[in-house]
Amino acid sequence: MKKISLRKNIMHFIAVFLTTFVLLYLVAIYSNIPFIAKYRSLYIETAMSTMTHQWLATKFIPKSVIDDVLNQRDNPGIKKGDGSNGFIAKIKNLFHLNGREWFVAVFDEINMESFDKYKENNPDVLKNGYENILIDESKIGDARTGIVTNQGDNVVAIDSKNKILIIEVKGEGYNGRLAIAKDSSKVRVGMAEGVNENKKNEGSQIDELSKYNNAILSINASGFVDYDGNGNGGQPIGAIIENGKVINTPVGGNWFTVGFDYNDMMLIGRNIPEGELRDAVEFMPALILDGEKQVEGSSGWGIQPRTAIGQKANLDVLMLVVDGRQLGHSIGTTVGECADIMERYGAVQAINLDGGASSIMYYNNHPVTIPAIRYDVGRWIPNIIMVENQ
Repeated sequence: MKKISLRKNIMHFIAVFLTTFVLLYLVAIYSNIPFIAKYRSLYIETAMSTMTHQWLATKFIPKSVIDDVLNQRDNPGIKKGDGSNGFIAKIKNLFHLNGREWFVAVFDEINMESFDKYKENNPDVLKNGYENILIDESKIGDARTGIVTNQGDNVVAIDSKNKILIIEVKGEGYNGRLAIAKDSSKVRVGMAEGVNENKKNEGSQIDELSKYNNAILSINASGFVDYDGNGNGGQPIGAIIENGKVINTPVGGNWFTVGFDYNDMMLIGRNIPEGELRDAVEFMPALILDGEKQVEGSSGWGIQPRTAIGQKANLDVLMLVVDGRQLGHSIGTTVGECADIMERYGAVQAINLDGGASSIMYYNNHPVTIPAIRYDVGRWIPNIIMVENQ
């Protein structure tokens, strides 16, 4: 009798467990409760925006539910443009300035009260004048400079010679770096040696790419063929133009070409004539076009490590990398949050670039972000968007 009773109890437990599991599954998959719907969508978007982990959604969630979520990418419910034909540049007149006046005008994001406090504690910073200031505390974990922007973010690097400012950007669940390049004529595409010359048909890590292209600052750029996460960067995807030379053809469709014309102005669009661009790549989605934000929240793209590029009206170039997939440091960010960061720093054009495990920023011969991969200098990638070393 005891054996029969025990067997009944076990069977009852299994039945209750399976019923509860099925009910929880049905609620998680089909419930319209806002909290559940929000995080179900984020889970699906995040899985489906990777190359190698889509099974985390497709194995457990019906295709119809996945399709409904991904439709947000094409119908986010806000105004979307086909692209930009450029904007009226508000170029600063700096030729008559020097010393502190020049520094204040060029690095207008810096809160000068905080800089002056740093200067008092570090008088050697001006030993070669304002035009040659070099402060570099840009590695993750470096001591804080105490210098902040007018927006309240920590400044981690000031490079007057190369006209570069690097800022720590942090938010709920994410940590990243925003570099502002003040000379857009020095911003260009740099190809990996093996891809550019068709020697090895493979990319390079960002330290090699930076050295090969004489870059002081670099971020990853184009996507590439990446079967099972084992791509070597040798087969880039999308349009690539390097110094006027067409390296790769456009994907088209919903992808945007982003590049610089011969007046150093950023253009983002779907039908930009090749001859107008000196350097360009292609990716999606657009974040800001002609001052109008194109995305809100996740917009169907989930939470991932991100790389993005933008430009202000005065032609300053914004280069953003947000780390991800790292508990305790940074989970990642949405495309909407990337657009918010860009907008906060004055972007009138901005676009998302290849992200995930490829996202990385490299400055002054060291990485300043932590890629979501075991190598401190990241994956093998086909190219970079870079600032040429002076």
